[in-house]
Amino acid sequence: MANKADMASSSLFLNNPLNMPFWCGLALCLLAGCASKPAPVASRPLPAAEREQALDAMTEFQVVAALGVKSPGDNVSGTLNWQQKGVYYQANMTNFLGLTVFELETHQQGATVKVDGKTHQALSASALLDYLSGWSLPIEEMQLWLKGLPGPSSENLQRDGLGRLVRFTLIDSQQRQWQVEYTDFFPDARSLPRKMQLQSGDTRLKLVIKGWQS
Repeated sequence: MANKADMASSSLFLNNPLNMPFWCGLALCLLAGCASKPAPVASRPLPAAEREQALDAMTEFQVVAALGVKSPGDNVSGTLNWQQKGVYYQANMTNFLGLTVFELETHQQGATVKVDGKTHQALSASALLDYLSGWSLPIEEMQLWLKGLPGPSSENLQRDGLGRLVRFTLIDSQQRQWQVEYTDFFPDARSLPRKMQLQSGDTRLKLVIKGWQS
């Protein structure tokens, strides 16, 4: 138990006018700690031509995204990991149980795909994945449309008021038509896509990108 001398000393400290700056500073620190942090300010996207140049210059990047696929023969959802290294890329998809749906890698000899523990090789990653998985994906052109860029055979390009591509028709390497639509972008100068959906006939893909590294 504190004695009278200690109590008197504490009282003098608390009531001493010279110690008021200490208490004011402490109060300000507590208020600053309790105050909520301001929301980050979104950057305005670069001008359209400059933005597309910046996106086109991204030749090495990594993406983690939630991917959902609906097709007549199968419905698949999970996490897609994509790593672009120049003209080549690596990709893998896992379902909600953490099981691998496929692993894919392109190289000078073509493409290697691993499905159900078996490894397959072919010249075309898209045709091989179609055959093994039972559903289609415009994967040969993915390095472009992931970034929000059209391919050389794209048509019906539509842009928003900021000059960003928001909708177009993609003709993939298997000559299938895909309707590509971007519904959300990251709030930075490059305004990279965050949400997108693609549809070709009865096959529909939805991607929500969790993060970009470049």
